[in-house]
Amino acid sequence: MKKITSLIGVCLILTISTPLNAQNFIEDVLKEPIKKAIAQSTEVRIQEMEGDVTQMEMDAVKSKKLPQVSFMGGYGFLYSQISFLFPTQYLPISGIPFLEDPLVSNFQTQTFMGMLSARQVIYTGNQINNGIKALEEKQKAERFLAEAGKEEIAKEVIQTFDQLMLLKEADKLIEDSEKRLHTEHKKVIRAIENGLAIPYDRDKIKLAILELEEKKLEAQGNKNVLLAKLEYLTRMTEPELESTVYELKAFLLNEVALNVENRTEIKALKAGKKAKEFAYRKEKGTYLPTVFAFGNLMYLNAFDTKIKLRDVPIAGDTNLETDRFELEPAAAVGVGLKWDLFKGNENNINVKKAEIELQISNKKLKDTEEKFELLRYKNKSDFKTAEQKLLVAQQRVIIAENNLDLVTKQYSAGLVDLTERLASENEFYKVNLNYYNQILNQRSATVELLLSTGELLDKIYN
Repeated sequence: MKKITSLIGVCLILTISTPLNAQNFIEDVLKEPIKKAIAQSTEVRIQEMEGDVTQMEMDAVKSKKLPQVSFMGGYGFLYSQISFLFPTQYLPISGIPFLEDPLVSNFQTQTFMGMLSARQVIYTGNQINNGIKALEEKQKAERFLAEAGKEEIAKEVIQTFDQLMLLKEADKLIEDSEKRLHTEHKKVIRAIENGLAIPYDRDKIKLAILELEEKKLEAQGNKNVLLAKLEYLTRMTEPELESTVYELKAFLLNEVALNVENRTEIKALKAGKKAKEFAYRKEKGTYLPTVFAFGNLMYLNAFDTKIKLRDVPIAGDTNLETDRFELEPAAAVGVGLKWDLFKGNENNINVKKAEIELQISNKKLKDTEEKFELLRYKNKSDFKTAEQKLLVAQQRVIIAENNLDLVTKQYSAGLVDLTERLASENEFYKVNLNYYNQILNQRSATVELLLSTGELLDKIYN
């Protein structure tokens, strides 16, 4: 007996390992629905749009390196009354007082002005470069988070389709059981007619058939829910989803290179940490001066200018007029420096804030790495447990199948009663359904393990 059991175990391992080694990681029919679900995901699209916004912010910062050119022009009318009071002077011969009273005048003019100015930043304490690098790392973090969202979607699509395939396998088991029970039902009816069975046996079989019918209705309801979910995820039609069919098989996984370093959330946090480092350097650059080059080109035309001096000594009221006063061109070029020596402690506060944000980023990265490593350890343990349970479930299927065959023959020979026959039928259904559930669990554990190490999409498409 021990030899027979060992032989069954060896055959079992061979039957499970052989198809696994020949199988691709994932069924080809699942790749297209996963792509469509990712393409249709609102969350992923929003994350990508945030990256686009960061790109625009980056372009705006880069533009600060370019020359800033502006033009200003205007027309104006100026009128003013001016009063001058000079120290009293005396004429040298006559001694007559001169400039004894205030000198009052009226001044008015019309002015047209145009000015073109350019400004080019030369040095800003490296604030611009550090700002650009900070935004580049921020954008990387956003891209990585978008990738993490894609992996979650892939997981949801795979697991939902797997549940749909499980229901298909359950339907097959129910149909097989119904066929066998209908055959037994016909036999019982003939036996009742010949006086070899009682109506109670017929009712027991009918009850078992009705229980199978109830399971079919429950499975159909679950199937409708799963199809609706997949329609939402992939935007595929129901006929397209119905045509996506594959055989439930365990996933083959090589665990050698699995680690949390490839997880996109870790990559995003590392990029975020670098962004905070550059932001900190940028804020420290505010302590340094800003050096810039400038150039101005101006045109000024003051025309219809009138000056009236009243009560000028000796001369009396005097009127002065000019047709125009023109500056064409007035040009200036040079280098300037701006140094904010004190801004109400604003610089110190911003530097301290950037330093604290960098410390927070470091702590988040370290804590997340530890949590993901713990999650990877758990998922790896779940994966191994699921594989072992699958081996046990396969053994139970072989035993249940042999038992059903034996009990069916014994019932036909009158060696066991109908209750035992129906019990073996029910046990066969449960054991086979459990086997497919274990395949489902193994596939789910594999997906979770790959998700925890950031290698799910790579395994799917490569």
